[in-house]
Amino acid sequence: MRKYTVETLKKENELFDRCYGINNADVERVNHLIDMIEKTRSVESIQAYDVVEYTNEYGEYFPKATVTMKEEEDIELCENAGIHLSIYDDELCGSASGGAFSHHKESEFVYKGTAVKTFWTWGNVGARANGGIYFTATVNLWECNNNKEMFSTKTHDKYYLSHRKSDNDYQYFASWNALSSHAWKTKKEMQAWLRTYRAVTDGKHTWGGTVIWTYKEIEHHCSDAEYDALEVPEDIFLMNGSKRRCKRVYDDANCVIHTYFVWYWEDDTLDFYERMSLQNKVIDSYKVDYFTNKVNKIALEELRSGKVKPLQINFE
Repeated sequence: MRKYTVETLKKENELFDRCYGINNADVERVNHLIDMIEKTRSVESIQAYDVVEYTNEYGEYFPKATVTMKEEEDIELCENAGIHLSIYDDELCGSASGGAFSHHKESEFVYKGTAVKTFWTWGNVGARANGGIYFTATVNLWECNNNKEMFSTKTHDKYYLSHRKSDNDYQYFASWNALSSHAWKTKKEMQAWLRTYRAVTDGKHTWGGTVIWTYKEIEHHCSDAEYDALEVPEDIFLMNGSKRRCKRVYDDANCVIHTYFVWYWEDDTLDFYERMSLQNKVIDSYKVDYFTNKVNKIALEELRSGKVKPLQINFE
């Protein structure tokens, strides 16, 4: 069990301490709450405020969902919860803010170990602006996997692909979380992006469009020397309204694309302004002409040559 002191609690609550001051009563209250939380954990049975690695039926993964209520076999789960704790009649009481909420049977959960969970409670000044104190406690970690899709957002990115005829130049859209993340003028450009990000689909069509799954991308900012030393084919990507050179390394085992491009890098030999001036010039040299270069040129060539086939998309 973790025990706070005035000093350690101050470090995690600088705003409260600056406004009102952490005192011994706050420390005693927090340590008592931690004691009540940790003494009520069980590896045999999931408890309120335990953490859950939750995947819903749509393949959306939430690594730190929280149990907000337990009534016999009924478990209420919140995908993104902030938990306020208090003590009433010597009982631990909590309230959750966030969402979305779902209900499950206890048999759906598998024990995985322990996790550190952040909670909060009102400090010595009561309920007022900036009056909350945050602390952590160790709870049990469980897994609940209700996924009915071919993948989940734990390992892939999920998009809804749609085609909308309009008077402007853009006809194809990939949306994530109800927001348009990517747009293309032609089917060829769309297919090049799908190939670049190793998109797959089972053809399922929803209100938002056809569901597609892509590799996750990790961007690596590097110096010109580091970039030039990479012995992989060079591609082109769009960034901040300009086209830039990049190199992509595919980790097929983990469904990850590592994208490298020249961007600001560490250099302790120069002062800040001199370093920025030099690096801006180097960065600009890795731009390419906007009108004569094609984004995702490697995928475009693979599709043109027949090395790969276009992904079959159902735009119902």
